[in-house]
Amino acid sequence: MIQSLVLIQGKNVKEQNLQISLQNALQLVIGNAPGFGIILHIAADAPEYLEKALIKFAEVPKVTAVITLMVRAT
Repeated sequence: MIQSLVLIQGKNVKEQNLQISLQNALQLVIGNAPGFGIILHIAADAPEYLEKALIKFAEVPKVTAVITLMVRAT
């Protein structure tokens, strides 16, 4: 399992737009970071699924950046 904290940036990005289906990855937590964006905690079965999840978040309308804050393999 691989886990990551991710910062999603963009103007007027809505939390509900980030509730997307991820193959073999689970979005565990969504929280606001005022002035920075939205923070996600993602858990995936393998690194390739985390990578695919990050790409899916980057494709959400109004998202301008997906920044990995932390990655931990367990």
